[in-house]
Amino acid sequence: MLCFCLSLSSAIPSVPIAAAIADTSRTVPVKPVSVELRIASAANFYLTLKKLKSIYEATSTHEIVIIRGSTGKLYAQIVRGAPYDIFFSADSQRVEKLVQQGRGLNNQSWVYAKGQLALWRADADSSQQLREQLEAGNFHKLAIANPRTAPYGRASVQALKSMELYEPLKKKLVYGENISQVYQFVQSGAADLGLVARAYVNHDMYWEVESWQHKPVIQKMLILKQTKHPEQAAAFIKFIQSVAARKIIEQDGYQLD
Repeated sequence: MLCFCLSLSSAIPSVPIAAAIADTSRTVPVKPVSVELRIASAANFYLTLKKLKSIYEATSTHEIVIIRGSTGKLYAQIVRGAPYDIFFSADSQRVEKLVQQGRGLNNQSWVYAKGQLALWRADADSSQQLREQLEAGNFHKLAIANPRTAPYGRASVQALKSMELYEPLKKKLVYGENISQVYQFVQSGAADLGLVARAYVNHDMYWEVESWQHKPVIQKMLILKQTKHPEQAAAFIKFIQSVAARKIIEQDGYQLD
């Protein structure tokens, strides 16, 4: 019987030991972890937050998803367990309530802006014209945000009362769910005038309501305790508090401390 045998050394190609060690020691670059931060934002701050989101995402691996609405509705959603990481409120009261309820991370919250109220009409020639039209009642409909759910709506009612115009104009009021809808009412012609956040009409003709005519619209933010990404959320808050971000917030018509 003939036997054909191969030695182990002839069957397997030889590889230098040093080369083998080098192969196993090569490291594969680790891709930075990307997370999605869900931010509940009051409608008045939506346009500004979109700008800030673009700047932040340009230098970050994380994605910012903005859910906008009236402060009251967003607050109710958070209480019911909506999966948000950060809340940008149009007031301070609801944020403080969330902290009291133990829903804020480390029981912390921050003021990020003070809102300003503006009277707006799409084709206004001057701010004086807008004020005179409001005082004369020379229009069919004035749009304001719902004062029960929107802080800017409450401020609108307070301002009209301080000008002694609320009772005379009460029947002409139409209510938007939030500032964004008020803006749409006026833009579409469904309302003649609208009391909106100045940030929405910063590049148009408007009349700015005097700050003493309503309670300050102090806007606060907080990281929700339920977040699964506390470090990333804290990094975004730090960005909002940066000089560059604050400059954009101020340019959009908000006051800062």
